[in-house]
Amino acid sequence: MLVGLGLLALAGPRLLAGDTTVKATPAELASEKADRARLEKAVAADPKNVALRRQLGETLCDLGAFGDEAAADAAVKLLDTLHHESPQDPVILADYGNACTIYAQYASIFTQLSWVHDGFHDLDNAVKAMPDNVSIRITRALNSSQVPAFLDREQLAREDFAWLLARIKSNPRNFTADQLRTIYYYDGNFALSHNEAEAVHLYTLAEGIPPPAGDILAPKIADALKTARAKFPTAAPASPATSNPPVAKNS
Repeated sequence: MLVGLGLLALAGPRLLAGDTTVKATPAELASEKADRARLEKAVAADPKNVALRRQLGETLCDLGAFGDEAAADAAVKLLDTLHHESPQDPVILADYGNACTIYAQYASIFTQLSWVHDGFHDLDNAVKAMPDNVSIRITRALNSSQVPAFLDREQLAREDFAWLLARIKSNPRNFTADQLRTIYYYDGNFALSHNEAEAVHLYTLAEGIPPPAGDILAPKIADALKTARAKFPTAAPASPATSNPPVAKNS
């Protein structure tokens, strides 16, 4: 899965505006396909394991965002089943809402907006049910920051990223290294898309966290930081006072 978290590659829905699926690198696509094969095998061996099924659903979402319609459809069906099995689990609800917005790009023009708004509704309800859950906030932040502007989710993206950064500052050990890199990188993308020099600081923080072996996000962080520095040559990078704090080890 993308940086070990899944759910990270939300494509902006086509919504009558042409194909906007995420363009995956060969390494990203190969990694996602390998994860899918591994997880499908694990789920087949342990079909009641909710954690494994969730991970499979997240990987299917990633592949759906990369242009695999069948994977997007499979993600919605799997996560819908998990939601019906555990209707009181806000984390699963958030995953399902994210899957719905990804699937919207493949739906007919008559149902696209329904898929999107149903997904938003589920994401928002998940946050309301468990507002202090880091995973749910990451899911909604990334989702809201990558959908088209006319869907009016920008403010929610800003609120969720601000909440996450505040939590990192106050209690960094609640975050894994993968989560930190994900937050910094995607918040950096959001800042850069809005012509904000803060992108340099965020990408610098992301680059400062040692990646695991074979990481597929590291080159994207490096390229994004290069782009941001060229656009904002006078922007201050992360200072010692705001450098990366200690974090929990990745599982």
